[in-house]
Amino acid sequence: MRRTRLWLSLGVLGATTSHALSAAAAPPGDWSVAVERLFGWSRVNIDPEQGDERTVSSLSLLSKVVGEPGYSAPRIGVDNIAAWGLSVGLALGYQSFGGDDDDADAWLIAPRIGYFARVSSGFGLWPRAGITHIIYDYPGEGSDSATALTLEVPLEFLLAPRVALVLTPLVELGIAGSDGGNDRTLTEIGLQAGLGAFF
Repeated sequence: MRRTRLWLSLGVLGATTSHALSAAAAPPGDWSVAVERLFGWSRVNIDPEQGDERTVSSLSLLSKVVGEPGYSAPRIGVDNIAAWGLSVGLALGYQSFGGDDDDADAWLIAPRIGYFARVSSGFGLWPRAGITHIIYDYPGEGSDSATALTLEVPLEFLLAPRVALVLTPLVELGIAGSDGGNDRTLTEIGLQAGLGAFF
């Protein structure tokens, strides 16, 4: 009888501990809505079919400061996160860049999948992979495009139970694109920051 009580007690304790650990490790919510890539640094390699390959570094604050093309446009991201961490989401973005006489608009769409790992009560890692497609619209001159395989690992610093400061190391591996009717690929690495909320 004593042995049975001991095993029952251990079973209840184990179940309670397991539940507490899984709750602490769970994502902060079923949905995430984030304002991504608000500001940061990036380095873009521009590889055109015609002309010389070049690499430029740029800072961004709501848009590219130096007026160079790239994938780090400010965007709104919405992701659904399963209880065990798998996420599926989409980001939509816009930026304006260029000089006073040649302003251009860029529109972006980026579907993605990922896995949210709650490292501690105040910190999470969120590796994600997807495809980013961006279209550059030059008034009176037509449009160009760029497509990349996106690999990023947002670092989620929870400022409150459901609000996070997000720092995102990223790699955008250019796989296709066009510039004035010629092929061109853009590859970008960088570190960007934003804010996220969980629901």
